[in-house]
Amino acid sequence: MPANHTPHNLANRNLNNDNLANRNLNNDNLANRNLNTKPAAVFRLRDLVKPSFDLWVFSWMLGLITALSMLALLMISGWFITSAALAGMIAIGSHSFNYMMPAAIIRVMAMARTAGRYGELMLSHHAVFSLLKVLRLRFFRQLAAQPLIQQRKTLHASQYMHRLVSDIDKLDEFVLRVISPWLIGIVSIVLLALFASWVLPVATGVKLIIVGLLAASLLLPFYASLKGIGQASHLSQVAEARRQKLLAPLSIITQLLLWQQWYAQTKDYVNQDDRLQQLEWRVQKQRSAYMLVIQWLFNGSLLLVLYGLLQLTQNHVTPMTFNVPLALAVTLGLLGIQEIIVPLGQHFLALGNSIAAKNRLNDLLTPDSQTQTALQLSQQPASLPLPDSELSASLQDVCAKIPQALVGAQHVNAHIQSGRPLIINGPSGCGKSTLLQMLAGELPLLSGTVLLNEHPWFDYDWQDQLGYLGQQLDIFDQSLAANLRLGKPDASDDELLAVLDKVGLSQWLQAQPQGLDTPLGEYGTAISGGQARRIALARLLLKPRRVLLLDEPFAGLDAQTREHVWQQLRQHQQHDLLIVVSHHEWDMGECDTLTLTEGVYPFSNSSHTDNY
Repeated sequence: MPANHTPHNLANRNLNNDNLANRNLNNDNLANRNLNTKPAAVFRLRDLVKPSFDLWVFSWMLGLITALSMLALLMISGWFITSAALAGMIAIGSHSFNYMMPAAIIRVMAMARTAGRYGELMLSHHAVFSLLKVLRLRFFRQLAAQPLIQQRKTLHASQYMHRLVSDIDKLDEFVLRVISPWLIGIVSIVLLALFASWVLPVATGVKLIIVGLLAASLLLPFYASLKGIGQASHLSQVAEARRQKLLAPLSIITQLLLWQQWYAQTKDYVNQDDRLQQLEWRVQKQRSAYMLVIQWLFNGSLLLVLYGLLQLTQNHVTPMTFNVPLALAVTLGLLGIQEIIVPLGQHFLALGNSIAAKNRLNDLLTPDSQTQTALQLSQQPASLPLPDSELSASLQDVCAKIPQALVGAQHVNAHIQSGRPLIINGPSGCGKSTLLQMLAGELPLLSGTVLLNEHPWFDYDWQDQLGYLGQQLDIFDQSLAANLRLGKPDASDDELLAVLDKVGLSQWLQAQPQGLDTPLGEYGTAISGGQARRIALARLLLKPRRVLLLDEPFAGLDAQTREHVWQQLRQHQQHDLLIVVSHHEWDMGECDTLTLTEGVYPFSNSSHTDNY
């Protein structure tokens, strides 16, 4: 996660600002109904080039100019020096040597190399930043369009968010370390092979061997890249497993250090880290071996060139009968091109890293089998408009559970009426929060029936009419007003002041010099937990909603403030549904209670005070 909790990074915390204030079930229903007919778009590596194709083409052209200018500069310089030396060895007056033209070409090549490198870096960096922007927007928008069940799986799991961010950043390796260097390398090898075949006065068999060695210098990193696809995938899996082994004990490091259990609880991490280091060491040895073999291939080509020239001299062919400067240019070209080809072996995992990142991103946005089944169970042919009359909801033998959780809500039966709040209580781990998450659409309904006015709960087109306050709060590093307006972007200052009064924050606001512009800090660190929860609640109350689902809205509040907020909530929802999970016990007036316990959960329809 980025360290800076700025508006640019809001997507990394929650991909739908409107969901901060309420969990809109409409998107969930639409996605559920289209699950089978409209599969998720599959991301392909070639899509990386499309957003800035013109920039990449110019960047590749400049990269070719840079590489070829570098080779030409080295080869022409060698040819020029050798030719000048030969001209000096010949009797004065019997030979004329025009040194102005080669000198001018060398200067042009030097300027082309410098300008090409600068231009290529500038364009490629601009294209990369544009690519990262497009990728992040694409994947976060695609994730925001997923059902809330799938969003919750991704957003509420640290490994998924880490993968989503890091894998997007890793995709640029495909362009920078696969397409660009391979394009430049292939063109350079082909041109050098053609030039060597043209100017070298050696036997045809020697030329073919030289061309074969040059081809092998490309085939070896190509083979290594194909073999590295599986290695990169395995390496990323082990690295992610190591990260997860560390996160669990790191989250309670203080307690483990106090109990002197840190080393005992991090043994799995140490073992996983050792395994990763072994894999990385193996990869490093492979990388060094590939680079060494590529250098040997070029050195072998160089030795063949020298051997061919030596054969000529042994056959009494004098240097005057063949072009020695051009032969030296080929020799220098074989030395200089290593700078272009050797990195292909060095980055043999780049293709595998890109493919692994692409596959993980596609998997991340594709519902797993359990989620797919749950979504299909809740598919309905059409959305019903919410009735304007009073609402009446019923839960019949409802079961809901967080995937892979050991506990959850089981066999819940309840009835909720407009204007009569439902208070859900019970011991920790009995499924209170899980039940709210299911009603909010964040978890699938495993079994049972949820009805609203005799129609299935998930058939309705909620259209911003369901508000959900979960246990995890979303407070951003922005001003108080900006955080509140996430619930209603066009809210006036008077509306903000009124809703803050409802949650008992008026006096606190008056004591703040900056008023509504008061910064709340990253993750709400500038305020207390109770204040953060009330601000999140105020954000919900900015709009009238037919259903409010509140999970522990009174946590961190004193008795007087708790009573004030409760009365405001009752008044706010006096004609609509209000469902509250709370551990607090006091005289809350006439309301229904649902007490969840182990096993079957009974429902009682009576005043709240009679159930404590």
